[in-house]
Amino acid sequence: MSYKPHWLGRYFGNQFEEVHLDESGLVLVNSDQEPTELAWKGISSLAKHTPGIIFDKVVFESAEMTVSIGWLYKNNASSLTNLFTEKYYSYHCTSAEKVLVKISAYLQKTGYLRSSHCKAISDFISKTLVKIPVPSDDLNLLAGSNDTLSQLKRWAELDASAIDEIRTRYICKQKQNYQRLFDTIESNLLTEKQREACIIDDDNNLVLAGAGTGKTSTMVGRVAYLLESKQAVGQEILMLAFGKKAALEMRDRVTDKLGSTTVSAWTFHVLGQMVITSVEGEKPSISPLASDEKLLNNHIEQWFSDLLEIQPYKEATLKYFENHLFPEANPFDFKTQGEYFEYIRANEIRTLKGEAVKSFEECLIANWLFAMGIEYQYELSYLESNTRTPDYKQYQPDFYLTEFGIYIEHFGIDREGNTAPYVDAARYNAGIQWKRQLHSKHATQLIETYHYEQREGCLLSNLELKLASQGVVFEPLPADSVLHTLREFGAISKFSLLLSSLLKRYRANCYIPGELERLANHVESTGQLKAAMDLLRPIIERYQALLKSNKEIDFEDMIAKAIGYIEEGSFTSPWSYILVDEFQDISKPRARLVKALRDSKKNTSVFCVGDDWQAIYRFTGSDVSLTTGFESLFGPTQITSLDKTFRFNNSINEVASQFVMRNPSQVKKQITTHSVVQEPAVSLVMKPLSDNDIFKATLEILKKIAGIAKQGACVYLLARYHFRLLEPHQLVQLKRSVPTLDIEQHSFHASKGKEADYVVILGLDNTKNGFPSRKLTDPLLEILLPIAEPFPDAEERRLFYVAMTRAKHRCYLLTDMNKTSDFVKELLTDNYAIELNEFNSEDSQRTAPEHECPSCNTGTLVKRKGPYGAFFGCTHYPLCSHKEKTIS
Repeated sequence: MSYKPHWLGRYFGNQFEEVHLDESGLVLVNSDQEPTELAWKGISSLAKHTPGIIFDKVVFESAEMTVSIGWLYKNNASSLTNLFTEKYYSYHCTSAEKVLVKISAYLQKTGYLRSSHCKAISDFISKTLVKIPVPSDDLNLLAGSNDTLSQLKRWAELDASAIDEIRTRYICKQKQNYQRLFDTIESNLLTEKQREACIIDDDNNLVLAGAGTGKTSTMVGRVAYLLESKQAVGQEILMLAFGKKAALEMRDRVTDKLGSTTVSAWTFHVLGQMVITSVEGEKPSISPLASDEKLLNNHIEQWFSDLLEIQPYKEATLKYFENHLFPEANPFDFKTQGEYFEYIRANEIRTLKGEAVKSFEECLIANWLFAMGIEYQYELSYLESNTRTPDYKQYQPDFYLTEFGIYIEHFGIDREGNTAPYVDAARYNAGIQWKRQLHSKHATQLIETYHYEQREGCLLSNLELKLASQGVVFEPLPADSVLHTLREFGAISKFSLLLSSLLKRYRANCYIPGELERLANHVESTGQLKAAMDLLRPIIERYQALLKSNKEIDFEDMIAKAIGYIEEGSFTSPWSYILVDEFQDISKPRARLVKALRDSKKNTSVFCVGDDWQAIYRFTGSDVSLTTGFESLFGPTQITSLDKTFRFNNSINEVASQFVMRNPSQVKKQITTHSVVQEPAVSLVMKPLSDNDIFKATLEILKKIAGIAKQGACVYLLARYHFRLLEPHQLVQLKRSVPTLDIEQHSFHASKGKEADYVVILGLDNTKNGFPSRKLTDPLLEILLPIAEPFPDAEERRLFYVAMTRAKHRCYLLTDMNKTSDFVKELLTDNYAIELNEFNSEDSQRTAPEHECPSCNTGTLVKRKGPYGAFFGCTHYPLCSHKEKTIS
């Protein structure tokens, strides 16, 4: 059919006098009857119809040109536009159908629809067809054309609902096809979520497996499914674990369930060793220092001792100890004074003379005075006046310089006179004025130092100037004398162990050049890091020289060299399926190794199983953010949560899950339990606990368990640290006293991966080695570890979750309420569903929460006797000296 514009158009810019539409495209004829053809393939959009007063205009666009035909009668313009649209879609629908046929054939071969498949389809469509607008429903197109184009558009735009629909159909079909496998591969039928986890095969897969939800069964089921469905052969599957025992367990489970198989089940170190051997042509020798920690520490201690004979190194070491003997914490960062006291106590902050001081900054001043040869007394009563009143004790300045008659007071204020949050600023500043007036009245010399001076890095240098201006003569101790004191204090041996930890952590992190320096620029302790690295670098050089001379490598080399060989292309992975167990324990270098393996071979799938709720190994370099932020590292990911636990009951689950999810960074999960009870299964046992009382209270709990448990029931005694558990002879005595129970004891960390019928948790207090731990990681190690989470006690909270969820039937929390853990306080304050009355408790235990110290806020007021009778004093004494009179 042809269309002609009005003849006047030739005088007003119309280039063409006739338009034809056929199956091949658009034909435009000019006044000389010469045709110009625009093929449908090159036309990039629909015709644009522009109405006029009398005549209309229609515009056509192609890759080569834009053509405007004006002076068309309105009915002709509409007819031309509609016919153009129908012909346009008719052509492209034919092309689209061919593309959809190819996509369908592609999908038949792919199995599970991966994200990379979707992208490949989208890219194919984009390269094959121009962007085609979806037609309106009122267009008279061939039957099915609208649907064809809509399908194409959904693929081009990676429509999530369409992709999910295809994946869901596939999963349902595979569940049916392999039902017998999933029913029989383990002793218990796999759950629906476990089956889905086995089938789902995106490029990157993360299975969040809560405690007791059957992660190992899922790993075995995944391997069995890949082999049974012939998606892989054994040598294409690699299973990775962190420990040798875990790798052997996986290998044994796979062999036991599947028979002889060529599936590889290795540790990361074995993988690294294999890569190195493959590239270098010979198996590397492993240094005995890699596995013998004591031998490594002895070498480093000897190297450190030798280096201290070198004068510049000796001076650098003494300078380091002057400023960084203990991990520093800013008192202004604590919410309560009690929390700061717990930091002081947990980190054993004492002067080189052995004095217990009330702040880190006071310790700095004391040790500096000692090193400068200045005799001092700490908190000596003010000699010139008796300041005691019925409400206040005798004034005790921080330091008194006995030879010079000078007092030093260190004031915890910033330049604006602000104090830490838990200190009454007005009252504190009034106290400063009172002290100044007292010294002025009695003409005693007072030197003042301030918290802000330490924050500005000039506390000790300013003190030196202030003392010099008052005629103080400095007689610095010889370097060897200070070193001798540091050795007696234990600082040298402790720092030697720190150097050992720093060496391993530094090498384990596999830093690229300049990475550590960039990292250091974002932390407060940049100066300390630089000073420590100056001391560590010669140790690293000696260590590396020893390895080189012996032609050996260590475990850190295994990972680092393997990463290098894979990333540079010297090694190509033979595995199409990589399965990683306990992914929550992974470090950045190991995650980088997994990613490098995946990227070295096209179409490789990564399948990682872990539980961010059980991430408890940050101190070894494990980074929980690699689990919670999995997709940001690996790319588009399918996440499956195993939501049914077969270990513990609903009561333990409710308490433990609610507790761990208080941290908003933890992945939210709804865990259901196979076992359901009607009463609380977490029991708080409140007893006054001295060392001997712990044994008695534990025995009382065990006898209670023996009365309700089956013969041979397993009971775990758990604590944050091994040394907070019972002594070996006490454990023997317990086993004799309750012979019907199988009793073991473990630290929280050692209990990971284990389970018992009953659990008794010890060490739930706020003492120096209490729980949650208040021991600060050395700032140097802190810099080399993954970034700490902002939520307080995040990893300690997960440790408590791990401890509670070892129990199948019942968990007992043993504590002394006069010094109880902050975690126990939270359980009580927030009304967790725990049992409080299973055991008899003294009134003082039940009322202890009502007797919180109003001064430090974390101690408890307990009854004591003094020279003037009974009184209530804080359990944080002598750090907190708050007292109250008893009421008769």
